Amino acid sequence: MAMKLRIIFLLFLSVLLLARAKPDHTQASVVLTHATIIDVTGSAPRRDVTVVITGDRISAVGDNISVPAGAQVVDATGKFLIPGLWDMHVHWYARDTFTLFLANGVTQLT
Repeated sequence: MAMKLRIIFLLFLSVLLLARAKPDHTQASVVLTHATIIDVTGSAPRRDVTVVITGDRISAVGDNISVPAGAQVVDATGKFLIPGLWDMHVHWYARDTFTLFLANGVTQLT
C-alpha cells in the first residue's frame, strides 16, 4: 500500500511540475514579407507589408522593416493577413473541431 501511495504521489508531483512548466518562447523570429494586411477598420488593404513575429507576439509591422538576424523569412506574396475571427453562434463543438475552426481563421469561440 505504501508503494502505491508513493507512485501516486510521484505521478501527481510530475503532473504538477509539467503543468507549471512554461513553454520556452525563445526570441526566434518569423518574418512575413510582401503580405497584404486587411485591418477591418474600413481603410484600404495595405499591400507589400512586412510583419515580424518574435516569440508569440507581433513585434513589427511596416513597409521598411529590417529582418532580424536568424529569422525565418516567409514570402507572403498573394497572401492576406487578417485579425482572428470570432464565432459568436456556436452551439456545440467537439475537441477535434477546434483545428477546423483555427484552419479557417476562427481564433475565439463564444
